[in-house]
Amino acid sequence: MDFRTFVDASADLIGSISPSLIGSAAAQAWKPHLSWRQRFVQWAVGSVVSYYATLAIVAVTHWSGFVAQSIAFGIALLAFDATPRVLRAATDALASLPGRLADRFLPKKD
Repeated sequence: MDFRTFVDASADLIGSISPSLIGSAAAQAWKPHLSWRQRFVQWAVGSVVSYYATLAIVAVTHWSGFVAQSIAFGIALLAFDATPRVLRAATDALASLPGRLADRFLPKKD
């Protein structure tokens, strides 16, 4: 891989994720009281969901990139707002996992 190929691939990657990054940053403007950690996690989740939702919409419907990005932006806003609840549910599930595994596989003592 030569330098020109690397620059072209990097430009394509940055160009494809820029709308989702900008959309996630705009969504954070509506949430002024978030910690930096919450902002970063929600920014990352919103960006990733928007990027992959755009790819999925284009693959399924063959709509133009602008229409797909607009729809994916709305999906990313929902993912942005759902992130704290999903993280809380995942943490609760993982915290209770050792106890549930012990109840299932270890014999009960009478």
